[in-house]
Amino acid sequence: MAPTGPNIKSIITIPAIVTLAITLVRLLGEFGNLPGWLASKEPGGNAALIGISWLPPILGVYFAVRLIGESGTFWKNLLKTLFYYGLAARIPVIIIMALAISMNWGTHYDAFPPNMADASVLMKILVGGVLTQLVFWVGIWTVGVGMITGMIASKFLSGPAAAHA
Repeated sequence: MAPTGPNIKSIITIPAIVTLAITLVRLLGEFGNLPGWLASKEPGGNAALIGISWLPPILGVYFAVRLIGESGTFWKNLLKTLFYYGLAARIPVIIIMALAISMNWGTHYDAFPPNMADASVLMKILVGGVLTQLVFWVGIWTVGVGMITGMIASKFLSGPAAAHA
């Protein structure tokens, strides 16, 4: 008998589509030279308003709401959901970064701090794109922050039993 649990794909589909849309709006905003507070071209994006880094805390709560009452252990379901959402959110960013770096688009996707300015295109893609996106943005930020907000939300939604189930 196959194990039962939440349908993670159905839970993350809409958030992943919204995230991709925001990513593309951000890219277009940088191409269109929007003000830096909206779409900064600085390395790291300079906390511009249009971006996806603010989504994990919100989606941690959203996923908690969707996962409460699902079979399986709540925190494990939340962890898996955040991880797969993180991949769905950041793999398109890796692709955009590889293109931006290769073609010198002049966006935050191909802007690097001075210590990486002389790195090869491949090194920038691997370190700045793949490694940073998968380790920091997926593993630490999306999963870490999403788990914190999701676990807090679960306490409010179902009481202490939900977080320990």
